[in-house]
Amino acid sequence: MTIRHVAIYLRISRDKKEGIDTLSNHRDILIDFCRSSQWTYERYEEIVSGGGSELENRPELYRLLNDIDLFDGILVFELSRLSRNGLVSQQIKQVCIDYDKKVITPYQIYDLANNHNDRLLYDFGSVIASQEHALIGKRSKTNKKIMAKSGLHVSGSVPFGYIRNPHTKKLEIHQEQAEIVKLIFQLHAKGYGSFSIRNILNERGYRTAKGGYFELPTIKRIIRNPAYKGTNVFNDRRKVKERDKFIYKIVETIQVPNAWDPIIPPEEWEKANEDRKKRAEHAETTREKAANKTGVTLLKDLLYCGVCGKKMTIRKDKGSKYMLKRCEYLLPSGEKCPNRGVMLKYVEEDVVEHIKQYKDEIISILYSLKLDEWSGTEKDYNNHLEQIEKEIRRIRIEEENLLNLAIKGLFSEEQILTKRQELLNTLHTFTTQKEAIIDELTNLKKLDTKERLQTAVEGIHELEIVLENDMSEEANRSMKRIIHKIYYKRVIPEDLLKKSTRNKERKLYPFTLNIHYK
Repeated sequence: MTIRHVAIYLRISRDKKEGIDTLSNHRDILIDFCRSSQWTYERYEEIVSGGGSELENRPELYRLLNDIDLFDGILVFELSRLSRNGLVSQQIKQVCIDYDKKVITPYQIYDLANNHNDRLLYDFGSVIASQEHALIGKRSKTNKKIMAKSGLHVSGSVPFGYIRNPHTKKLEIHQEQAEIVKLIFQLHAKGYGSFSIRNILNERGYRTAKGGYFELPTIKRIIRNPAYKGTNVFNDRRKVKERDKFIYKIVETIQVPNAWDPIIPPEEWEKANEDRKKRAEHAETTREKAANKTGVTLLKDLLYCGVCGKKMTIRKDKGSKYMLKRCEYLLPSGEKCPNRGVMLKYVEEDVVEHIKQYKDEIISILYSLKLDEWSGTEKDYNNHLEQIEKEIRRIRIEEENLLNLAIKGLFSEEQILTKRQELLNTLHTFTTQKEAIIDELTNLKKLDTKERLQTAVEGIHELEIVLENDMSEEANRSMKRIIHKIYYKRVIPEDLLKKSTRNKERKLYPFTLNIHYK
């Protein structure tokens, strides 16, 4: 086969701390090689860990192999640039054999599909590259452990409040940032929680090292980090397989006290973290716990903020009732997310009712498909959409009228709440129908649609049985089989927030749900 068009694959490794200059040099060499050989080419470039264990973690290489039939071969600077992982090297080899493509370096052409000696040379080169990667990793880990025991900062990002001296490799105090760290510990000592500390810092105009707003995880990490008492901590991790998943497990922890000047005196840091643990233990009595401790709620791990998209928190109040807390995150503007909470049982009841309506909709669609009443023509869709939009307009008018009735006090609080939620449920039902017609039924084949909807009906039926038997944990699992996420939104207008929490209009202000089914 004559070589005319090749894929240039370029990779540099984070593990070996290779820079952009290396990538640029390799690129220039391979492009010059193509020009001298009168080949055309396309480039695939990426920066990855040197021994990426799975092909899927190498997006450019994965894309190249999917495009392999477009080229006569793969051009690399050297074999190790394809991969230092033996499994990935063999996957590449098999693709080249299957498609009769060559692997090319400026010094060697490997005809893997037709030449046995080239296959042996390729395998030998891959083994050397894999062994080199293992030795590099081992040497790097050993060096880091020796440096860590000497009190040098060798891994992870530099903690806020410090800078890393490139010569001594020790942390040195950044005075301006250190004052913010001290303020965090001072506020914590006064009883402020992470939520309040975050708000105080942002309101006073303090910013993170990258100029962003302080978030809850940042505050918590600062309080927990022993670097602030001058202790260097290095965790030696090892990749292990647990429950069919690979995770990094800590096998050894190296701690060196007095490695650098502390921002927080050690005794003050210890006191702060003792208080933190006590507060966490107290919070455990109100926070929703794992199934093996106190059971789970119906919507555990399914509720997300309809404003900022972050996961929402469920807690128990003093009366042991579950509450959906106000969203605690910040918007990109730095303002607090305005999404307000509500008693969880109202959300659960609404979700269950919505699922029942969703089941009826699916059964109706299945019946229509079975009788072939819905032809899927453009005219049918437009007529159906017109009817749905009329119903949506009618419901919005009813909702506005209901607000006037609530203000006049013509109905009880419970009646207003029930009626409003009924209207919102019906509105969401019609909205879902509208989206289904536009986004799904016009794009899916009839047979695929029927199978998918039948599976959904079976899942909902299973959930109904579980709910009848009051099996909370199993009900939550059943929910997760049919629902991907539930976006909850309850943004109370500013004028209502200024009124008393006992104000009827504020107290009965409704929430909306946007349920994403699987």
